[in-house]
Amino acid sequence: MFEIGDYVVYGNKGVCQIKDVGPINMPGVSKDKLYYTLDQIFLRGSTIFTPTDSDKLREVMSAQEANSLLVDMAAMKPEWVKDDKVRERQFTEILRSADSRSLCEMIIVLYNRREERIAGGKKATTTDERYFHAAEDILYGELTIALGLKRDEVKKKVFEIIK
Repeated sequence: MFEIGDYVVYGNKGVCQIKDVGPINMPGVSKDKLYYTLDQIFLRGSTIFTPTDSDKLREVMSAQEANSLLVDMAAMKPEWVKDDKVRERQFTEILRSADSRSLCEMIIVLYNRREERIAGGKKATTTDERYFHAAEDILYGELTIALGLKRDEVKKKVFEIIK
């Protein structure tokens, strides 16, 4: 069980800090069940309530895990999935799971796709950009907390790796 003050990743909402643990006082909600009260770190004013037994919650990676992920990222060579529906399902599942390694691969493949389109005289698609930024928000938020860096510094590190 997590403690008050812990940083966690909550599904596609990204990094949150646990502000309280206990029953919540809402109509229709059992007083016998314990909930985490989460504040989203990079989206101020947003509070989330989730049961303490939720499988959407995981610990933020350690600095060692974050550095290891960045090293591993340099060797990642994800393939572009040509089928739009299959690719969108994959991207949606990656965002839902907030798996850091999968988010890295998603960012790499979308970055490469954007660069290919620009080189061919085209713009990046709106859908690709939406998924790209959603993946960035989740991954960079976690790396920011794990490494104790600013988001811009994390973004710069990642772009140095994938270029």
